Amino acid sequence: MSESNHKRQWRNLLLNKSYQLRFTLVMVGLSTALMVGLGIWVMRVADETTEVSKASVMGTPCPQIPDMAAAAPPSAEPAPEGPQVPMKLEEPAPAPAPAGSAAPAPAGSGAGVATNAGSGAEPAAGDEAGEGRRKIVVSLEPMEVQQEPKLPPDYAAMVVKHWTCRLKIDAAKRSLERGHDRILWVMIGTGLLLVLGLAAYGIKMTHKVAGPLFKVSLYLKKMRDGRFDKVYNLRKGDQLLDFYEHFRQAHAGVVKMQQADIERVRSVIAAAEAAGAGDEPAVRELRDLLARKEKSIE
Repeated sequence: MSESNHKRQWRNLLLNKSYQLRFTLVMVGLSTALMVGLGIWVMRVADETTEVSKASVMGTPCPQIPDMAAAAPPSAEPAPEGPQVPMKLEEPAPAPAPAGSAAPAPAGSGAGVATNAGSGAEPAAGDEAGEGRRKIVVSLEPMEVQQEPKLPPDYAAMVVKHWTCRLKIDAAKRSLERGHDRILWVMIGTGLLLVLGLAAYGIKMTHKVAGPLFKVSLYLKKMRDGRFDKVYNLRKGDQLLDFYEHFRQAHAGVVKMQQADIERVRSVIAAAEAAGAGDEPAVRELRDLLARKEKSIE
C-alpha cells in the first residue's frame, strides 16, 4: 500500500528541527545578505538618478513676467519747463483787531501795511470789503504728476504661462521624489517576500528529506522492539527515494528470514508433538517463540 493519500500538514513539517531550521536559516541569511547588498547599490543609483533628474527639471526655463517699470510707456505730454505753480485756497482772514492795535499785513502779498502811528485808526475800506472772502495763494513748490503704467496686451497670458510652467516643474519634482520612495518600498517589500518565501520553501523542502529519514528511524525502532511492520511507500515529492528503496528491500529480507524461522519452529513443534514430547519445557518455549515471531510480522 501507499501513504501518498496522506497530505502534508504545516504543523508536521518540522520533523527534524535541528537539521531543518539550521539549513533554512543558512539559506535565508545568505539571501538576506545578497538582498541588502543589492538594495544598497540600487538605492545609490536611484539617488543619483533622482538628483540629476531634479536638477534637469529645475533648470527648465520658464517664460518671464514683464517688468512693470519697463512696461510703463513714456508720458505723451512733455513736462512744462520751469517750476510748476499749483494753486490753493486759504480760509477767510480773521476778524480785524480792536481799535488801537495794528492790523498785520497778509504774508507774501508784497504790499505795504497800513498802520496808524498815532492813535488807532479805522480799518481801510478795502479790508472791510475783503472780510468773508477766500484768498488765492500761489505756491512756488514743484508738484510731480505720475502716470499709471500701461500693461502690454499679452501680460495676463504671459503670467499664466509663467506660473503654469512653475507648477509643472514642481509637479515633476514631486513625481521624481515619489518614484524614489516607490523604489525604496519595492526593494523592502521584495526583500521581505523573498525572505519569507525562502523560509517557507526551505522548511518544506527539508521536510521532503527529513520525512523519509524520520520514517526509516521509526521502522528501525520497531525492528529493535521485535516488530516488522509493513513498509509503505513515500509521499509524492519526497526525496531520498533510492535510499528508502534500499531500506525497504533490507526490511523485506529480514521479514522473509523471520517467516523462514517461523516455518522451522512450527516443523520442530509438530515433530515433537508427533513423538509425544509436546509437554516438554523446550517445546513450550518453542511455542512461545513461535507466537512472538508470528506477532512480529502481523
